[in-house]
Amino acid sequence: MGAYKKLNKQDAYITTHTAHKTWTIDAEDFPSYGITSASAEGLYVNSLQQLYYPSKSNGEIVSHSYDYYSQTTLNFSESRNLTTGSFILSIPREMYGVNIQPGLQIRLGGTPSSLYVNTDFWNSDYVDESLAITGIILVDDKEGNLYRLGSSPREYIGDIIYSHGIAVITNPTYLDMIKTVPISRVTYKTSHPIFTHTYHCKVRESELNHTYNPSALSSSLKTVYDNIGDIYSISASYSNGDKNANISVDQFQPYITTVGLYNDANQLIAVGKMAQPIPKSANTEMTITVKLDI
Repeated sequence: MGAYKKLNKQDAYITTHTAHKTWTIDAEDFPSYGITSASAEGLYVNSLQQLYYPSKSNGEIVSHSYDYYSQTTLNFSESRNLTTGSFILSIPREMYGVNIQPGLQIRLGGTPSSLYVNTDFWNSDYVDESLAITGIILVDDKEGNLYRLGSSPREYIGDIIYSHGIAVITNPTYLDMIKTVPISRVTYKTSHPIFTHTYHCKVRESELNHTYNPSALSSSLKTVYDNIGDIYSISASYSNGDKNANISVDQFQPYITTVGLYNDANQLIAVGKMAQPIPKSANTEMTITVKLDI
C-alpha cells in the first residue's frame, strides 16, 4: 500500500549534462540515418547564400542583411566562397544534437567500385587504383574549414557549419572528382544535452510509521443508512487503521520498496524501485533521491 506526500518546490531541480558520441557512418547507411547529399542548385544556392556566404569585395565581407553563421573570428580561408554546383552533405539534427563537434572527417572513395582516373596519365589510359583502396580524406581544421588530409600547404576545399550539421564542398577540382569518387564514409562527434530531473523525497521521523498492509489491519463492513434510518447500502470491508488481533508487537515499522512521482493531476509519471526494501526509520529523517533523465 502507498502513502502520499506533496513535494516542496525546493525539493526539485534540473541539472544538465552534455554527452558526446562519435559516429562513423558508411554511405550505404546514409538513408537509414537521414543523411542527405546533393548538388547546390536552385533554392539550395539561395539558402546557402543567405545563411553562410555573404557578398565579398576584395576578399572582405561587405555590409549585408544576411543571417551569416560565422564559425570563427579568425581570417577567412579562400574556401569561404560559394561556387556553382557546390556539394552539400547534411546531417539531421536528431543525429548531431546541439552541434557537430570540430573534427569531422569525410572519406571520398575507399571502395573497390570507386575508381578515379588520374588526368596526368590520361593518354596512357592509366587508372589510379590507390584511391579505390585508401580513398581521399577531407578533414575539418576545427575552425569551420575543410581541407585534404596530407596536403602541404593545406588545400582548403570547403566549409563546415557546426550548429547546423552541414558540410559544403566548394573547390571546383573536388566537385568534379566527387562525381567519380563519391563520399563513402563520414565520421563526426555529436553533442547532446541530457536533462536530469532530481527530486528529494524527504520523510520526517514522525511520518509514515504505520503499516498499510491490509493483512495487518483490522477491517469491518461499512453500513450506510438513508434519511428514515433504513439500511441504504453495505460496502465491502474497509480498514479503520487498527491492527489486527493476530499482530502482537507494539511497533510495526513499514519498509520502503517503491517511490512514485505524481503530477498535479494525481497522474503517475515515474516509478523508482529500491534495490532492496529499506526500513522506515522512526528516529531519523530520511531523504530518498529520485533522478529522471529526459
